[in-house]
Amino acid sequence: MKSRFPYPYSLLAILILFLLMVQARLWAPYWDTHSMQGILTWDAMGYYIYLPARFIYHDLGHMAFSADIMREYNPSSSFYQAFQVPGAPDGQLVAKYTCGLAFLWTPFFFIGHWAAEWLGYPQDGFSAPYQIAIAFGGLLFALLGLGIIRRLLLHYFSDIVTTLVLVLLVLGSNYFQYAVFDAAMAHNYLFTGYALLLWLTLQWHEQPTRLRAFLIGLTLGVLVLIRPSEAVAAVIPLLWGIGSVADGRAKLLMLRARWVDVGLLVIGGVLGVLPQPLYWHWATGHYIFYSYGDQHFSFFKPHLWEVLFSFRKGWLLYSPMLLLPLAGLVVLWRTHRSVAVPALAFFVLNLWVVSAWDIWWYGGSIGQRALVQSYAVLTLPWGAAMAWLLQPARRPSLRAIAVVVAVLLVDLNLFQHWQFMQSIINPDEMNRRYYFAIFNKTKPSQADYAMLDVKTHLPQAEHNYQPRSLAKLDFENLPLDEGKGISAEHGYNSRQSFHGDAAHPYSPELNIRLGEANLVPGSYVRASCRVFSDYGAWGNRLVMTVERDGKSIVWDAVRLQNNLSVAHGWSLVHFDAPLPPNALPNDRLRIYVLSDNASSCYIDDLQAEFMAPKADW
Repeated sequence: MKSRFPYPYSLLAILILFLLMVQARLWAPYWDTHSMQGILTWDAMGYYIYLPARFIYHDLGHMAFSADIMREYNPSSSFYQAFQVPGAPDGQLVAKYTCGLAFLWTPFFFIGHWAAEWLGYPQDGFSAPYQIAIAFGGLLFALLGLGIIRRLLLHYFSDIVTTLVLVLLVLGSNYFQYAVFDAAMAHNYLFTGYALLLWLTLQWHEQPTRLRAFLIGLTLGVLVLIRPSEAVAAVIPLLWGIGSVADGRAKLLMLRARWVDVGLLVIGGVLGVLPQPLYWHWATGHYIFYSYGDQHFSFFKPHLWEVLFSFRKGWLLYSPMLLLPLAGLVVLWRTHRSVAVPALAFFVLNLWVVSAWDIWWYGGSIGQRALVQSYAVLTLPWGAAMAWLLQPARRPSLRAIAVVVAVLLVDLNLFQHWQFMQSIINPDEMNRRYYFAIFNKTKPSQADYAMLDVKTHLPQAEHNYQPRSLAKLDFENLPLDEGKGISAEHGYNSRQSFHGDAAHPYSPELNIRLGEANLVPGSYVRASCRVFSDYGAWGNRLVMTVERDGKSIVWDAVRLQNNLSVAHGWSLVHFDAPLPPNALPNDRLRIYVLSDNASSCYIDDLQAEFMAPKADW
């Protein structure tokens, strides 16, 4: 008797993984926050803006409602998601991002709209019901994508291999971030689109029909409608089944014989992408319009090394598990060359396009988010690598090592996702120093956070130094002066402090002559201050500089806002830096707070200390 569930392990894996993803989403329910941590924020807001503009405010051309949304929900630092149409009357806007996701989100948008009315929330497109609907819509698309990939992998590999690939994909790569927490970004939906494209392509080549050809074209069109650079996906159906020159000739003859299918594929692609040129023509008068402003591709100067290995956003640094499918390309070439050719061609071409984008780090993310959608294609060599490892001819010790490495990489991936969600891993400005300072830490110190901004730290542990105060400014004895920012609103030990804001970008400073303080080249100086802010001292910096004849010879600064900062309370910020080797006795050490174009905050106990090494070491 045939089993109703012939491949139970991979099916059970998908169900368990989906439950884990839902649980993780519930662990971080940011849909009810009026902040930049919500679902419909930053770029996601740009993809989504079409829906409330069209169906709630009926103002797709001017988006005048955006000012109220920005003020109420604070979804991003500025409304960059749309901009003035060149040459059009003032106030005529065009959306920066294409409308593909808005089409996919339409049913979830209306579910959220209905729920907002039923639950008594504002029907403004951004209240909690809309955020929840979009968040769980993303999870459903993730489930669909994983289900399609399961069917694809089972066509070539065993149930065990398919199960392992699915588990390692979800738990061992940054796909997890974009299927769960940032599911309103394009990558999760594109992953599912690529999975569907692969499955339809396989089905057409095994049993070509006109409907399948049309659906292949439509899927390609929707991928481009979501992100125009996904046009690289066309190489998948184009090269599928070609493992040799003879295969290429046979494919060409087949396409000639089935020219109707080719025509339907083209029609499907045109229909899939058609909404965007129609919108552009309505908004700007042009069917083709470049909406990314001064952001461009540099195809002859791709940032390949940075994309793959940099500490800022290196793909293989933050998702080392992906080395396995890259190695699997070799195995796939030997075992299923007609599949390996399109997979390899797509990977190389896609990596080149992703690396050629001038903003190669792609904004806030963990690792390289622009490559997440390509994991659908990489599951094929991933499966080939797993099948190779599981062959009986492989040594048990090799498989044991592979299991240990896989477990460690999954652990690393999940822990770094936790660090990212806790704002320990910085979404945009990681570097080598800071990466190793916070590696495997749940509670980094102020000295660790300083590594985001300064290149130096104390050579030995802090307990090996004896701080000696050089100067301190507590603002207590300064006269109140709103013009100079001396305020009595908050104070750490007294009632007074310096109020840093747009009107007062520079705090009073500590100014010390090195010779008078007995400081010599190489001496480590600690700059510190207390900072108070309501919602974060974003953009404010504590500065330490050494100047000679009024010109800076060394300049260091550390941000006043980090993961240790306390909202509505006082936080201590400090960093350590050595005096330059060419420092002279008459050079001046200056320490102050810079609040230029930053949020409002209060500064107290500005201090300089010489970190004197203890004699016993």
